[in-house]
Amino acid sequence: MRKQTVLIVDDVSDNVDILVELLHMYDLVTALDGKTALQIIEEEHIDLVLLDIMMPNMDGFEVCEKVKSRLQTAQIPIIFLSAKNSPEDVQKGFALGAVDYVSKPFNPTELLARVKTHLKLRAYEQDLQKQVAQEIEKNKLKEQTIYAQAKQAALGEQLTHIAHQWKQPLSSLSALNILQMTKLQNDIEISKEEQLAILDKIDTLVSFMAQTIDTFKDFYTLTQNSHKFLMQETLEKVLKIVSATLEYHNVTFEIDVQEEMLCEAQEGEVMQAIFSIINNAVKIFHLRKISHPVLYFTITKEYLHITDNGGGIDTEVLETLFDPFVSATEGTGVGLFIAKEMIEKNGGIISAQNSGNGAKFTIEFLSWES
Repeated sequence: MRKQTVLIVDDVSDNVDILVELLHMYDLVTALDGKTALQIIEEEHIDLVLLDIMMPNMDGFEVCEKVKSRLQTAQIPIIFLSAKNSPEDVQKGFALGAVDYVSKPFNPTELLARVKTHLKLRAYEQDLQKQVAQEIEKNKLKEQTIYAQAKQAALGEQLTHIAHQWKQPLSSLSALNILQMTKLQNDIEISKEEQLAILDKIDTLVSFMAQTIDTFKDFYTLTQNSHKFLMQETLEKVLKIVSATLEYHNVTFEIDVQEEMLCEAQEGEVMQAIFSIINNAVKIFHLRKISHPVLYFTITKEYLHITDNGGGIDTEVLETLFDPFVSATEGTGVGLFIAKEMIEKNGGIISAQNSGNGAKFTIEFLSWES
């Protein structure tokens, strides 16, 4: 175990010698003036300073003030050890940040006890700081892991939507290919006009698939700079991405724009939040076998409300719905966590409640100007 280090500062060498002998059980460093003491404190790990006041050029009060003014050294305990023992001097010493004040001539037993006490307190403080730092680092790593898992899960869900978007055009491309192959294998003549028509259909289908990828880039290319956009247009982009999935699950939707909502944020991240809420609703519809699932979107100047008719959120889940790995859909429980992270990162608030025969999510940006 490391010996604690005590810095003895006194311009009288005989006083220093006495203290060195008395405190021999500690790792000791000495200085005969304030300037040298400050240099030692800056360069070495010091656990406690025994500081004389009456020194030439720079007295102990000034040394203490400089030590306490620096963030890196402010926590080092300082005990004044001085013949200046008027109430004003003692008060000034404590006001500057000293932890104790011992008058000369001192009682060796008393001084040893005070030094031991303050070194023990210093050790407790350093141990606590170390534990706090370790906990902060552990929590930081935990949050990073959760966030990475959440992003990975969200990516998987987005790829599912791409698959739904591509299912029909791929099927059409396959049908066109089979038709052409069949005619060629059976020596059936294909006119120039027919070939051009088929090529035109193929071009249309390929363009649609490419457009799907371009739209999805909004999820992955997240800029660091905010920009202004209308919530209605952003919502329409998200619905375009999930349209095939909604159709696949027979989910219909209605949009009610009561007032334009002009936002200034990172649009891609807001899209991710909306996407997660929609995706959560679709899972609820499927899980509960809702016969006519509907999503309702209401836009006002400051709010986007997303309401469903999926039967609402269980009471025991509602309070922790946005926590990581809490799920109302038997899923991973990271989609709504991502939504909360994205909205709060952009200065907004996201909330959920039961409304009528379903759940109602609200994205709120009171600070956004319009």
